[in-house]
Amino acid sequence: MNYTEAREYIAATERFGIKPGLERIDKMMAYLGNPQDKLKFVHIAGTNGKGSTSTLIGSILTNQGYRTGLFTSPYILDFRERFMIDGMMISELEFAEIMTKIVPVSDMLEKSGYRLTQFELITAVALLWFAEQECDVVVLECGLGGRLDSTNIIKEPLCSVITKISMDHTDILGDTVDKIAWEKAGIIKEGCPTVLAPNQSEEAAEVIRKKCALVGSELTVCTMDEIKIHSMTPTINHVFYGDLRLMIPLAGPHQIENAVTSVNVARVLRTRGLTISDESIAAGIAKARIAARFEIISHDPLVVVDGAHNPDGIDALCRSIDVLLDGRSVVGIIGMLRDKAYEQALSQIIPRFTRVFTVTPDNPRALSARDLAECAKQFAGEGVIVKPMENHKKAAERALEMIDEASALVVCGSLYLASEMRPILMDLLGE
Repeated sequence: MNYTEAREYIAATERFGIKPGLERIDKMMAYLGNPQDKLKFVHIAGTNGKGSTSTLIGSILTNQGYRTGLFTSPYILDFRERFMIDGMMISELEFAEIMTKIVPVSDMLEKSGYRLTQFELITAVALLWFAEQECDVVVLECGLGGRLDSTNIIKEPLCSVITKISMDHTDILGDTVDKIAWEKAGIIKEGCPTVLAPNQSEEAAEVIRKKCALVGSELTVCTMDEIKIHSMTPTINHVFYGDLRLMIPLAGPHQIENAVTSVNVARVLRTRGLTISDESIAAGIAKARIAARFEIISHDPLVVVDGAHNPDGIDALCRSIDVLLDGRSVVGIIGMLRDKAYEQALSQIIPRFTRVFTVTPDNPRALSARDLAECAKQFAGEGVIVKPMENHKKAAERALEMIDEASALVVCGSLYLASEMRPILMDLLGE
């Protein structure tokens, strides 16, 4: 099996959708020899901030000298971004070789009535590759929820991490914050410490506290009390966290929260036998890079790509716009999935735009550009035109024509849209 065939096999499983549960992945990993049992993990769940926090922790561990696996989703530029070791993606050859081992097992299980989902297959690829590559630590990001997420096949993580919890995937995880928090808390294991990100709702925090008490997990609750902001720009946050000076190359106030979480995870990992210096924490954070998180892909003109796609993520984006783009008029390109709380998200973001173009992300769950525009119009300011566009490139061209040195373009609403629009914009901008 070559890389193209392996990718086609993965792509064909998308139609099977999302099926929470551990039975299928348990059988798959058992046939592969349970490679996950040979690894040490930092396991991360939450609604928002998982990808950034995972990247920050991974960068800290790599900077300290640990061979560090990083499993995240979704990808922005290249499918292989999901699987990284010390900042390097899995090669096409390695991916094809791993899939050659997995596909026969997958086919056999399907004949037995256990059809694996796309995310389950991807999880199996990651765990097998990380084990074969003898990673010292793996930073493992949940896909959806936690309790029944396929990554929860692991037994005893070095540390469980819960990032910001809010409303998302309510059809699967529950229609209240406490229900969603309980699903996320499913990654908390007996005797394994847990780190909770700052600024949680009381409902979410209470659920996490109860679960930790129930299973005997020592809980670290992060706060922003020791943070002193030196400066914030559209490209970097310079802060002091107690005596620790941090240069955070991820823009927006919410990224300071993610950095605080990462520092506390590193400190907990010290108690679990890992050697991590303050210098490695600071240097690792400074070296972290992740696409589509208030990412400035051009300064002249100013163009920002952000994957915010639910109300809490959009709220973080709004705070970043208010702080970092203050005084600029902002043109928006937005596309969202219909199973997100798009009306609430639009009510937050649309008033910040002086002109809006809506597009349809390339995803079967996408909300049409026309329907999104009709919804967005009710939140637009007086005289603000909201126009649906069927062609992504034309939307980008029109938007770029409308901005100058006193304005900015912001693309948001979906990580899938960010993945599509980023290369189009960079091509048009000559970046």
